[in-house]
Parts: sequence; C-alpha cells; structure tokens
Amino acid sequence: MFLLKPKWMIPIAIITGLFATFGVHRYLQRQKQIVVHPQAEVAKVVVATVNLPMGSKLEAEMLRLTDWPRDLVSGQTFGVIDSVVGRVVKTDIYPGEAILESKLAPRGSAGGFLGLIPPGMRAMTVAVNVVSGVSGFILPHTHVDVLATVTPSSKKEEATTRIILEDIEVLAVDQTFRKSDDEAVTVQSVTLLVLPEQAEKLALASNEGKLQLTLRNMVDRATASSSGIRLQQLISSNRPAAVASAPAPQAPAPAAPDTPEADVEEPPQVIEMLRSNVRSEVVLQGGKTKEAKPK
Repeated sequence: MFLLKPKWMIPIAIITGLFATFGVHRYLQRQKQIVVHPQAEVAKVVVATVNLPMGSKLEAEMLRLTDWPRDLVSGQTFGVIDSVVGRVVKTDIYPGEAILESKLAPRGSAGGFLGLIPPGMRAMTVAVNVVSGVSGFILPHTHVDVLATVTPSSKKEEATTRIILEDIEVLAVDQTFRKSDDEAVTVQSVTLLVLPEQAEKLALASNEGKLQLTLRNMVDRATASSSGIRLQQLISSNRPAAVASAPAPQAPAPAAPDTPEADVEEPPQVIEMLRSNVRSEVVLQGGKTKEAKPK
C-alpha cells in the first residue's frame, strides 16, 4: 500500500513513462530499418565482363554471374553461363551489362557479319554517293527509306519519283558493320537488310533508275502515305499564278457633233455662173450672197 502514497506515485509515473518512451523509440527505429533496407529477393544473371563488339561469339571467359533484384529479371536474361556460350552478339554489349536474348543472333549463327542476318532476311548492297548517302551520316544500324527515280526513254515529263522501301535497317557501310562513332564518313556502298520481295524491288529500281536514301529517326516507325510525284506535276505545282489579263482597249467615244461657234467663220462657197457667154461668180457666206467679177 506504500505505492499509493503520494511521495511514491510521482517517481513511479516518471520511470514508467521513460520505459514506455524508450520502447516506442526502439520499435520505430526497427520499423524504419525494415523500410529503408528491405531484404529484396535476388537472382543470378549472366553479365559481360569485357566489351563485346557486334558480331562477337560468346565464350565463358567473357561472362560471369551476378546478383540482380528478382523484380528486374525477365525472360530475356540468362541464369546459366553455358546457355549463352557460342552465341553471336548482334549489337555492342559493354562490361557489366546483362546478356539479353534480344541482343543475340539466332542459335547456330556464324560469327561476324553473317551472324547479323536473321533467318528469312537478305543483305543487299547498293551504290551511293555523298548526296544519295545523306552526306555520309548513314551508319550501321540506322534506318532509312529508299526512293527511286525512273525516267521513261520516250517521255521525260513522265519521270516519277516515289518511296519504294521504308524503315530499312542498314547492316553495313562499305565494309564496316560496327558502329564506332556518329561522325560522317565518305561511303560508296550501303548494305541493307531486306526481305526477298524487297530485294527484288531494290534490284529493279537500281537497274532502271536512280536511288536516293533518306535517313529516319531511330524511334520513328510510321509509314508514309505518299503516292509519288511526276516531273509534270512538279513543274505544274511550281508554276506561278497566271498574270492578270490586260484590260481590253476601250472603243473611242463617238465624236460629238460639231456645234457652230459664234466666233468661227464658215468658209465662203463660190458658185460660177455663165450668162450669155459672160462668166460671173456668186459667193455664199454667212447666209448671204454677193456677186463678184471672176478673177
């Protein structure tokens, strides 16, 4: 019963409050550590240990396993090194980067340039110059549209230019299929990745006309709705507006009837008369007549 005495109640309340405060503080600190440092689940993922240029064949010495958060692991990654040994890389991979299925050529592909051609596709080379090659800015793995200009031998005004291929990937520039930088280079040929039917169009267009390449944005996959243009249409569309026709000449106004003026004298009229072999003249002027001897 001594605890109920006033002199003990205050110290006991203070001690109890301190214990309660300390317990709440420890609990909150423990919850904070759980939130800040959660124990995330991890999984093994195959990553590169060296720089792997495009066309390289993977070997075990180039790879290692590392822990990745399981939330970041997808069906594109690999968890066993042996599952990717011998595969060919179709795009550059850097140290520490995960090996993904989308960055590898199909199984059984040969190393080098041949491993970059997917099944069912073809690699076809076309000649270009500085102008048709977009001044050297077309590099491996960029995407282009192909325009063809065909001129009939009989009618030059029927020359037509139209887009024959769209969103075509560039495999190589000259003999280079690895993209080292974005600097412009002078090229003489470009190798394109096309379907067999696209290769037929490209061969016919290069034989019958002139080819022109246009560079696309890497994220632009939209197709154009253009139907081409003819030389006659181009000339007609650039022709200036017809000059306004000159006003037709106006007919001269009819002359006003002569009105006699008071101050203008009428010229005299002379009438020659013969009387018994005698010649005389009669002058009419101002409504009056007078006879005069002939001169």
